[in-house]
Amino acid sequence: MGKVVTFEKLAKTNTGGIATAAITGGEMQEMAAEFVRLGPGQRWTATAPKGSDCYLFMLAGAGAIAAGGHKHRLPTQAFATIQEDVAFTVENDGPAPADIVKVVAPPKADGRFPGFTGTISVIERDKAPVLDLPKDHKKRLYFVDDHAAKSERGHTMIVVYDTETVTGLHHHPNAESMFVVLDGALQFTVNGEQVVVKPGQAAIFGLNDRHGLRVADGLSGASFLEFHIPSAYTTVRA
Repeated sequence: MGKVVTFEKLAKTNTGGIATAAITGGEMQEMAAEFVRLGPGQRWTATAPKGSDCYLFMLAGAGAIAAGGHKHRLPTQAFATIQEDVAFTVENDGPAPADIVKVVAPPKADGRFPGFTGTISVIERDKAPVLDLPKDHKKRLYFVDDHAAKSERGHTMIVVYDTETVTGLHHHPNAESMFVVLDGALQFTVNGEQVVVKPGQAAIFGLNDRHGLRVADGLSGASFLEFHIPSAYTTVRA
């Protein structure tokens, strides 16, 4: 069953100025997603699990990330890919809370797909490789893809829609999907119902969950962060 989550309504655990909450639960087989909020001046240290990629997206606020002797700025709407078994630290060095979406792919090591091997990759939204698809009324900005950080464990990008973009009903029998709305709003088909999803929310679909999407009524466009886990997947229309 597909679902829509609102990050502010998630049940959070707060430890020393770092709040965490599960976005996905045991219903997902291919990904584990979490919301992390760092207070100003807070540092969060974790390790990408062995056998899994770790993806971080700075949803709001800004900071810096360090891993494997490398340090990068992590501004709003920047994406970090971290190699398995690599420890990392994110520091919120700004005056406002830093909100991060974290995805581990897969949740448990299974050896099916080779993962990212570059220790850490950080790509900012305005520096991501772009594929413009004017006939489809959309644009793709790649974070994890053959054009960006390479991995067979996940495929991640920002997609920009205009008012004429329509993605009809479809499902993926061999991949799970998560859509995090960044700008504007989207109308999704979720479990056969029409649902408007706005910034601060995500739509999540498991294997074979039918979904479709378009820009919500009255808006000229929208953009969203899209995950497909794993990267090689089949799309079945309607």
